[in-house]
Amino acid sequence: MGKKTSARKKVHRRRIVTLIGMPILLFVSGITLLSLAFFDNLTYAFYITRMFFPEEVTIAKADIAASGTAAIGANPPASQLAFPKYGDEFGKLTVASADITTPVFVGDDATQLLYGAGQYYGSVFPGDIGNTVLAGHTNSVFKTLGEAKIGDIITLDLTYGTYTYEISNIEIKDGTDQSILAQSDEQLLTLYTCYPFDYIGNTPDRYVVTAKLVEGKPLSEIPFVEESN
Repeated sequence: MGKKTSARKKVHRRRIVTLIGMPILLFVSGITLLSLAFFDNLTYAFYITRMFFPEEVTIAKADIAASGTAAIGANPPASQLAFPKYGDEFGKLTVASADITTPVFVGDDATQLLYGAGQYYGSVFPGDIGNTVLAGHTNSVFKTLGEAKIGDIITLDLTYGTYTYEISNIEIKDGTDQSILAQSDEQLLTLYTCYPFDYIGNTPDRYVVTAKLVEGKPLSEIPFVEESN
């Protein structure tokens, strides 16, 4: 008789645990899913609002990030000069004729392009022989790129030096055209963004600005600090 009573109590306890535990589990799962959705929406909303921010806000962010560290373009002592890593903000791009001034990041995924121009990670860094490729959104940092003309000057003030380029070519290419990323035996800089500029939705083409190096120290001559393993 005692065994039957004990068994009933165990079954009863299991039912209570199930009745209480399931709602709690469902509640926690719901909160988790809502939090993830809210974070995604918040990130997207932040991106949308940045379209209307004045460009000075972006530059202010770069200045704040640089405070307490080596100034961009100031050629810090070799003991502090580390090679840029993926995700780093490592400079400032200026196209004066198009009223463009924006931070430059290593990498061109959504995170980097949210805050400025991003360097395609498969391209060379300024100062090396080849093609340095920078992307930017047409509704933010590169919205006025169409105002730049052949012969205009582009400046990159980087953590390891300043590089000056002269625009040599401007063209519109298909969005699937991989020649935008093609390397070269010259020191080139390529800026590209979506086109048409006022298009809403997935743009079919890319607006591509190519410039040749005028002045800048070779990357091989810069004494970067070797990272310890």
